Amino acid sequence: MHHSAHAREGRQNQLYDNGSRLVAGCVPIDKHGRRVLLVESTKNDGEWVLPKGGWENDETQEEAAARETWEEAGAIGKIVANLGEYAHKMDKRTGVPESVFIFFEMEVERVEERWPEMKKRGRRWFSYEEAKTIVSKKVMRKALEQCSLARR
Repeated sequence: MHHSAHAREGRQNQLYDNGSRLVAGCVPIDKHGRRVLLVESTKNDGEWVLPKGGWENDETQEEAAARETWEEAGAIGKIVANLGEYAHKMDKRTGVPESVFIFFEMEVERVEERWPEMKKRGRRWFSYEEAKTIVSKKVMRKALEQCSLARR
């Protein structure tokens, strides 16, 4: 499976909120096992994604990312890096993306047996290499490529 690595970049440092939905999420890693925790998409059956969700501005982006990672994956840990901002689904006419994703790296300290969305979706550890192959959304693949596991 070969995807072009040359998506147009250079705009991911702007924070858009003029009509774009702001989404915060995590790349939850087990740095000792070189693994990434992914969750099942609730929209597309059989699709594995990074935990993420809408950022409400009564919390910091880090808080939103950590909260979504807890709600969707039951993982608790510390945010160790900002992996950048990524425009998703550009509107050709206006040049405004449908959403802007901001991802953080989280070193997972523990994974709870019970978590808010356990009935809605599964979670699973994948090796870093597997995670990069299995995640189909380009913005998520780019975030994975920025995390510390990418630097061997």
